[in-house]
Amino acid sequence: MYVGIARLTIVVAHSHSLKEKRMVLRRIRDRVRERLGIAINEVGDQDSWQRAELGVAVTSADRAKALELLDDLIRVVGSASDGQLVAVAKDAWTFDAPSAAVAAVDDRTGAGDKAGAGGDDWVPEAWKTVDEE
Repeated sequence: MYVGIARLTIVVAHSHSLKEKRMVLRRIRDRVRERLGIAINEVGDQDSWQRAELGVAVTSADRAKALELLDDLIRVVGSASDGQLVAVAKDAWTFDAPSAAVAAVDDRTGAGDKAGAGGDDWVPEAWKTVDEE
């Protein structure tokens, strides 16, 4: 499996407030989600009125396909008339981490706790004894 990551820097020259900038970014995010089905988010320059840094990650079984998805994303963001794309950083890496076993979760008892195991061997001995006065 391959993971493609991209960081895009956008300038919103006509923006005079964070509200205006975030409206532009919302339109870009909506357009990317609609056309490509990819989630993109602001990851830097969040306090700047006229600059935004966007981040995205995609996965694919093929490195070329991951890079192609990132290229499509760059084209969609670049075609947005509200912001000017000024910098792009992208790459794709292989991800071959071994799978690890996950403990089963019993919905009746919560997040895999031992209360539903059927016995009371998980209860500390100090809790089992009752002080009689």
